[in-house]
Amino acid sequence: MSSPSPVLVLFARGILARLAVWSALRIAVQNGWGGPESSEKQRWLAGIIVDQYEDHIPPTDASTSQSQFIGTTPDASYVEEMLLQIMMDEFEVVLEDNSAYEVARDVVRLWEDVCSGRDALVKEWEGQAGRYVPPAEEGEGDLEDSSDDEGDDSDVDMDEDVPQLLDHSRHRPRVDEPEVDEEGFTTVRRQGRR
Repeated sequence: MSSPSPVLVLFARGILARLAVWSALRIAVQNGWGGPESSEKQRWLAGIIVDQYEDHIPPTDASTSQSQFIGTTPDASYVEEMLLQIMMDEFEVVLEDNSAYEVARDVVRLWEDVCSGRDALVKEWEGQAGRYVPPAEEGEGDLEDSSDDEGDDSDVDMDEDVPQLLDHSRHRPRVDEPEVDEEGFTTVRRQGRR
């Protein structure tokens, strides 16, 4: 198995970052509209987009003309339709804000940039995506060993008393058990006026 092309790796990084910045997808993932595997679907979507361009990597040798690859790459309208369909099928989201076209246009621009050897767009989107920290999924932090906290002189004193949580159960309205008579009927009580 050969290693992936550097162009394709850079393109994949850019796609992952651009999808992380896309507010419609980010909201869908954070709210779990794609089910419990929403974040996996986001990565899957990135893989689908990268796969559409994988066969169109420009040649590195001079024997093949680059012009034969340019006309066959997916255009913005194709990518937009794909994004709209996947958002509907996987996240049950109908987009009417034109954001899918903006993402599709960025995908095409990203492809042209990485094929030309430019990585500024990838770095810009990765910087923007770094600002959005996804909420931790259940069980994610249980297996991780955070070694960067070890040996850290922190200002937090772990021996301090922990504040007590409020007991809200006594503020809830009291609900009595229903009264059932000997024939099996439930007695309905009249509620007091407020």
